Amino acid sequence: MSINGQINLVNDPTAFFAPIILENANPTSGFAPLTGQPLVITMDGFVAPHVHHSVDAYVNTVNGTFSLPEFPAGFNVKDASLNLVHLGEPFYRTQSFTYARAKEGGLNIYLYQPSLPPSDGVTAGLISGALSGANLPGNTTLSANAWGIGVVGSKQGADIQFGIKIVPHTSTNLSIFVDLGLQGWNIHVGWPADWCKNADEVLKQIRSALSSEDAKVNVFVRTKILQILQNPPVSLNKDWAEKLFDRVSITFSSITFPNKHTWPLPNTNDGTVVLTVQPTIGYPRQWS
Repeated sequence: MSINGQINLVNDPTAFFAPIILENANPTSGFAPLTGQPLVITMDGFVAPHVHHSVDAYVNTVNGTFSLPEFPAGFNVKDASLNLVHLGEPFYRTQSFTYARAKEGGLNIYLYQPSLPPSDGVTAGLISGALSGANLPGNTTLSANAWGIGVVGSKQGADIQFGIKIVPHTSTNLSIFVDLGLQGWNIHVGWPADWCKNADEVLKQIRSALSSEDAKVNVFVRTKILQILQNPPVSLNKDWAEKLFDRVSITFSSITFPNKHTWPLPNTNDGTVVLTVQPTIGYPRQWS
């Protein structure tokens, strides 16, 4: 037996999203099969928390259909989730849903990528605001590079230098949109900071502040996505944008740093665009 579905591209966002927002109903128009693209779909089957098996399949480039094999009965899979990848980049993800529903098939997916102007990016000032929860030294300097954000600062004997690599988040937790990884870190702690902290404790504090679900980073990203939904080409009012947000899956298909720029952490008013994203809006979030 196989688990089937079809990948569709939304070509009329007004016709497609209106039933979702106004009637809490599945759309019947405003889309067509997504064809001619090298897509790979993966199904994770969860046996227990943090224990899962995976199967994947190529999506048919002619009509957008896919067929995934079922897991062997002995695997005792209870829940499942789907991820879609395009040329190695994440394209769509779901919350977990029952494996029994997955085996019923008809897992039709609908994707919409708004075309955003280059000016509709993340500014240096917004990055400063997002990182304020990390308790970094007040004299910290930030720099945007092709690979991410560089951080340099010092406070009371603690010298901090590290990079923040920003990549799309792809798990079933749809409330988190980016993964922030520390790389190339060099933290030196001397007098008087070494009385109460060492380098590992400083690093742990920074990691915690950047990665938690309720961190300012994720709150900031949610706000930015709602702005995208309210701006052209989607152009929803605030209430409709929030209603749609809770019914779709948001995946960042790409994150780029178009401009090299350096600025002080406290400057939350710096309007230089340092990060651009391409969100993919996917429907549904899961199947019931």
